[in-house]
Amino acid sequence: MPKQFVPMIGGRSLFDLTLERMAAIPGAAAPIVVTGAAHLPLVSDSLGDVNGARVLVEPEGRNTAPAAVAAAMVAGEGEVLVIVPSDHLISDTDGFADAVANAAACAEEGGIVTFGVTPSRPETGYGYIEMGEPGRHGSFEVRRFKEKPGWEEARSLASDGRHLWNSGMFVALAGQFLAEARAHHPDLVEGVGASLGEDDHVMGLGPGFSQVESISIDYAIMEKTAVALVMPLDVGWDDVGSYLSLLQALSRDAEGNHVDGDVTLRDVTGSIVMATSRRVAVVGLSDYVVVETPDAVVVLPLSRSQEVRDLAERAASD
Repeated sequence: MPKQFVPMIGGRSLFDLTLERMAAIPGAAAPIVVTGAAHLPLVSDSLGDVNGARVLVEPEGRNTAPAAVAAAMVAGEGEVLVIVPSDHLISDTDGFADAVANAAACAEEGGIVTFGVTPSRPETGYGYIEMGEPGRHGSFEVRRFKEKPGWEEARSLASDGRHLWNSGMFVALAGQFLAEARAHHPDLVEGVGASLGEDDHVMGLGPGFSQVESISIDYAIMEKTAVALVMPLDVGWDDVGSYLSLLQALSRDAEGNHVDGDVTLRDVTGSIVMATSRRVAVVGLSDYVVVETPDAVVVLPLSRSQEVRDLAERAASD
């Protein structure tokens, strides 16, 4: 199950928390959710009776740019879009609402804003944004985007005061966003437009959507536009992209462990141990992940928790 639907934070899913966070922004309209058909039941369950919510159902995932273009077309060109993934964690919701208000002011003046998170540690799992000259409303010009770095470069970027983590969140007028998309990827916009069906609270995107280019907002627009801005964000953000970041969000015992299921520990510190179908006993580990499921068991140091995806892919191919 995708991580945004797993009830991992106090029994709540990241998707549920995202809906609440967005609804709490003053003046927020009902959400537009872009999802795949396989996850529509999960989305519908979480949305419940949210009045006015609309769901766009992709026949195939084509990355963030086509999804955002579809949402912009449905929203209407005069609307301010706040484009966010649904699998992020933000602890300071009031601070986030304030940042959105500042970014919306920039958007109404023609900018396309991305949020850059103030680094709290070296991180090889995130891209980085280098800040340029100061702009209005607390924003900065974007000097450059930096792909996920190696460890030594991540240490430098996280501490030099000029780089921010790339959060993958954006604020823009729908019309401005579409204008930039048309300028740089006209075929993409035409293809998405042709795939739109009848405007309803659940709209299936047509098969033509699967033919548009699969490309991110960063590559399609932000690295090419002359109106890109970055807004520093320090609101307890994390994309919960690894067990290391997950541990920071979970409840922990006096030894710094998070335990779930039938687990016995001895001399274990700073670790995540989860058992779903049988008892798990761990002795003498520090800063480790141990996860047991009926399908598989994984054991690895927290410092290498970014390798879980590669490990899973390798196991699947064996």
